[in-house]
Amino acid sequence: MAGVQREVLSVGIDVGTTTTQVVFSRLILHDVARPGQVPRIQVDEKSVVYRGEAHPTPLTAPDVVDAEALAALVRDEYDAAGVSPASIETGAVIITGETARTRNADAILRALSANAGDFVVTIAGPNAEAQIAGRGSGAARWSADHYEQVTSIDIGGGTSNAAVFKVGRHLCSSALAVGGRQMEIDDRGTVLRIAPPGQTIVDEFGLGLKEGRAATLEELRAFCDVMADLVVDLATGQEVRVGHGVQLTPPLTGADASSSIFLTGGIGSCYYERLPVTTLGEVARYGDVGPLLADSLHRNERLRQLNVREPPETLRATVLGAAAQTVTLSGSTIWANRDILPLRNLPVLRPALPGRGGGPPFAASVREAMARWDLDQDADAAIVVDLPTELGYPALQAVAAEIVAFHDAGHGERPLVLVLQQDYAQVLGQTIQGIRPGIPLLVVDQVGLGEGDFIDIGLPVLDGRAVPLSIKTLVFYD
Repeated sequence: MAGVQREVLSVGIDVGTTTTQVVFSRLILHDVARPGQVPRIQVDEKSVVYRGEAHPTPLTAPDVVDAEALAALVRDEYDAAGVSPASIETGAVIITGETARTRNADAILRALSANAGDFVVTIAGPNAEAQIAGRGSGAARWSADHYEQVTSIDIGGGTSNAAVFKVGRHLCSSALAVGGRQMEIDDRGTVLRIAPPGQTIVDEFGLGLKEGRAATLEELRAFCDVMADLVVDLATGQEVRVGHGVQLTPPLTGADASSSIFLTGGIGSCYYERLPVTTLGEVARYGDVGPLLADSLHRNERLRQLNVREPPETLRATVLGAAAQTVTLSGSTIWANRDILPLRNLPVLRPALPGRGGGPPFAASVREAMARWDLDQDADAAIVVDLPTELGYPALQAVAAEIVAFHDAGHGERPLVLVLQQDYAQVLGQTIQGIRPGIPLLVVDQVGLGEGDFIDIGLPVLDGRAVPLSIKTLVFYD
């Protein structure tokens, strides 16, 4: 019922290259939809009830996470918080950094799934991670509150991920394989491991650092100075001057219009704390060169020319959890091919509407939206189609034709899931089927979704006249 509040317990689990963190939060949700509309939840209040420590992410090899040890770590955090898995209604598992590219990411998901709740699970590539960090740190909200454009840079163990936000809206992202764990050392300066991108930097700049050999503070500083300069290249939208494997995605566009820079992640936290790095022992306090990289950023003359601000959250710039709302859609609000259901954890994309504002064709807009979230072109997703309140049939036919062209360009036999806010599901579904009979299609309307939401769509009920729909929204600190 509209206006009714309810309280839920949620969990956010962030599995990163260097650390894993668990946060439990209490959310007050209420339905803000007008009478007669499909419910739309809003988070009225959010409070952290337990913040876990940043535990080292357990590894059995540089590119293999110990999934069982990770699950045990998470179970221990549940116990420490006094929370039973059954009490968690929903939550979010975000796998980030180099961990997202491990050989056993699926095993991680299976191991964590026993910790209950209806989880949103995201293996975040560099673009998605940059967006999540920018929103989780509060940088995106700051840009909205101050009507400005900002750049958020999340610097972790394996990667640095940048996102540009203008008045709260995400514009673009970029990422480098630069981070504290590109070189692991002990307290005597012995180089224990150099990650492949770190080795590229060593070779390109002739730094002479080698695994198994003790390095001086000056040699380690030279390595970190180069990485700091690469981070500034990232912040300013320049292509890095290093070989293959360091630049993970194309540079930012329009970054020079940002009024402020926000640094987040483990290195961002070290940057604002100003940890001492006068001895090898101080540098190696986390088993890598992270604290020294933070110091190199402080000393970088180019970064000093930029307006660096501290965000509300640095180390824990991730999600508090997820808010969920389950509704039942009647037959008047759907067009469904029964055999494609159920569908779970579909990411929601919001491409530009074809033909409006001189935007690109629908297919190109969907590809752009998928790239924003690091989704493969053959990934399943729910696509929001923004239609005007009043739409004539010729215009609707044009939209349907664009959607069919997108399907024919390579969507194949995967289900085509469309989400509308206006009451056009039946007629749009019929029009698409009229153009291309047999397309596996689901169209739902009167549902307000944002890009970055997730939805589950269940099997039809009531003799096929309705489907259950669960909307899940990531909840951030800001």
